[in-house]
Amino acid sequence: MATETLTRTTRSSGKALTNNEKFGERSIVGDFAWKDVLIPDKAGSGTVKWWYQGRTLVQYAFMALSGLYSFYTFESPAVRASSLGLLFPGAGLLAVATIPAILGLLVSTALIPLVLFAWFGAGGVAFPVMFWVGTSALAGLLARESLFDGAAPLWTAICAGGVAYLTYVTHAANAESRSIREERNSYLIETVQKSQAAGKRHEPGSRELDLRALRFLQWFLELAHTAKDDFSYHDVIDQFQTSAIRYQLYEAVSDLGVYQFIYAPNFHGYLTQGMRNVIEKSLTERVVGFWKWESLWGKFTTDWDPIKKDDIMVSGYMLQALGIYQTTSGDDRYTQKDSLVFEVDKNHRYPYDFKAIADAAKRNWDEGPYCLYSCEPNWIYTICNLVGISGMVYAERLLGVNYASSLKKRFEAALEEEFSNRDGSILPIRSELTGFTIPGLAGKLSDVANSILCASYLPHIAHRNWAFTVKEAVRKDKNGKVDLVNLIGADKLDPGNYKSGVGAMRATFAGAAAEFGDLELRDEMLRQLDEEYHPVFTTSTGALKNKGLSTIEQGAAMRGRMAGFQDWVQMATKGPEPSVQRGPILDVVPFPDILVAKAYSQDGDSVDLVLYPGKEAGTFPLGFKRLRPGEVYDLGGQQATAEMDGTASFDVEVDGRTVLQLMPKRLN
Repeated sequence: MATETLTRTTRSSGKALTNNEKFGERSIVGDFAWKDVLIPDKAGSGTVKWWYQGRTLVQYAFMALSGLYSFYTFESPAVRASSLGLLFPGAGLLAVATIPAILGLLVSTALIPLVLFAWFGAGGVAFPVMFWVGTSALAGLLARESLFDGAAPLWTAICAGGVAYLTYVTHAANAESRSIREERNSYLIETVQKSQAAGKRHEPGSRELDLRALRFLQWFLELAHTAKDDFSYHDVIDQFQTSAIRYQLYEAVSDLGVYQFIYAPNFHGYLTQGMRNVIEKSLTERVVGFWKWESLWGKFTTDWDPIKKDDIMVSGYMLQALGIYQTTSGDDRYTQKDSLVFEVDKNHRYPYDFKAIADAAKRNWDEGPYCLYSCEPNWIYTICNLVGISGMVYAERLLGVNYASSLKKRFEAALEEEFSNRDGSILPIRSELTGFTIPGLAGKLSDVANSILCASYLPHIAHRNWAFTVKEAVRKDKNGKVDLVNLIGADKLDPGNYKSGVGAMRATFAGAAAEFGDLELRDEMLRQLDEEYHPVFTTSTGALKNKGLSTIEQGAAMRGRMAGFQDWVQMATKGPEPSVQRGPILDVVPFPDILVAKAYSQDGDSVDLVLYPGKEAGTFPLGFKRLRPGEVYDLGGQQATAEMDGTASFDVEVDGRTVLQLMPKRLN
């Protein structure tokens, strides 16, 4: 099928062209061969997961057989009842067969989902262990002289049947996945080629942010300038799962970084200060203190260092945040030794820097049996690892290390074989201990996120995911209305506040559609988000926000409003243009009095500015740095001589859209 796709001919101006002739042998963006977007036969066939799954089944079989042996061998009713509990939590209570024991069985069975959620949601290995041991101990305490002997064969049948059923379901799902893989491979190359051909890159410095988008951005700037103990702009629910404050802070860095990279690389001031505020806020006890508890109940250790071992949901996201900040601002302060101090609690502070975090992440990937390593203790999330490896792309470019390159072969193999289904869909999670995943956790939400997160490191997988996600999830009815279909699990809630609904998926799709150049889909997703699912309202400060949308998804929508084709990839892999890195910097700007729609140096000498009043029109001070000492600069007819430290100040009138250019007088 792949060969047919590559050689299928189309008519253009009466001439037949193969896709190879039209597009060449390699991708237009991302530097990969077209065939690389095909889902390989080895997808989902990893040996590491099978080893751990096999080990888990052997361990369970040993426990169950030991329990049955003890039940039929020992005379003590307490020992026999407790032993039967090795087959299943609460199994021994059925053998006791008294009213209190049956009530205990009903209660314990009802608690199983909660215990499993605590294990999954907060990495609490201790919870299922204590629960299982506790139910067995309870059976022993409630045991009487006689037991219901039929409980043993009954539970044996139930447990054996359960294992057999899960095995059957797994084999059936794999067979279906293989069929889906063949179907996807029949269209992937052609679809990716057309998608890339339709994407249009913008010339650097050619864009400015419109006022409406600026008002949405203003909300994130306000968030970035709240005090360290002020979380009024955040969804404060729990610090263990996707609504955790840390993810909201990291998202803010991503949004502000995209804005700076595209529109205002020559603007620092309150923008870069805000990004630093967010990074340093993410180091506080309120944000990273959760690791103390997860270390205790998930790793059984009092070493609470959030970077050294596991916890990529901090180290990986911090890598990316630091990379974005240093890329867009040019500020390398976080490469200084001990410049980042993670405060787990008042007595446990762990100093790091950009390079030290990269070193720790590299070591964890090298040592991990799956390559990808854990977030919550013993739970490996692919999204967190993809964020981390994206951060390593920044680290490689900024720090001069080769970590991302040296990891690529093993990381890609692990992603394809250990963390993918047979159909090429990347799994959101796998238990490091047992080797098993959680089925139905998320579908298109995971696929869309992976499309973005793979883009800078494994672009062929990114474009593959985006192609099949759009084909399978986006539907247009006979009236032209676009809808999202085939959503499951977490696709139908907002991961940032756990509220049910499919509005948040519009934000996620909008952000991805912008990156892959599908502006029609992006605009429709934003329209539905703003008008149908989460109506836009104006805050007391004049900022715009979507009602009921979480901070995380507000950020996804923000990137959709700002970004375009390959912007996220360019920021990670290339960084700002040389002229930007040489040019003057707008550094002193009052906030929120002035909003900056553009600050871009095309030549390394001048800066093009587009400003709006944040509140009311007026005359405001603007300060610049990185000027040539002693040089006379002109700004809107005003002139000033740069001081010896390369700074100069002007007072400018800002009324509506105000276009200015700072230029050395010698170039006028």
